[in-house]
Amino acid sequence: MQKKFLMAMALLMFLGIGCVHNPVPPADARVTLAPGLSSGIYVTSVRCMRNEAGYCLFQANVVNNSKRVARLEYKVQWLDETGMEIESAVSSWQSMAVLPREIKGLSAVAASKDAVDFRFYVRPYGR
Repeated sequence: MQKKFLMAMALLMFLGIGCVHNPVPPADARVTLAPGLSSGIYVTSVRCMRNEAGYCLFQANVVNNSKRVARLEYKVQWLDETGMEIESAVSSWQSMAVLPREIKGLSAVAASKDAVDFRFYVRPYGR
């Protein structure tokens, strides 16, 4: 059932690609956009939930509301119940390109069931 939900979400994101107009960034303190990013880069629809196996699943959309390709890096840092970072190979910087007016969906799964929260970072590529 979760696969069907994720497929439906992906379809909605693809249908919405042509409808990007001044999205409002979430007021979520867990999201950090580095200085130097284009003013047209937004992170929207930030979600975190437990999957059927008991691991935290992170999902977010990165929106490029500019007329240029945005080359970015991102990482998800997982935190335990005390707020301490859980060291993991999956918490490394990942690169991506977001086309003009594109909404790119991202997801990550925690490497440990001890993860209860996250921090999400986005920066220009090569920083």
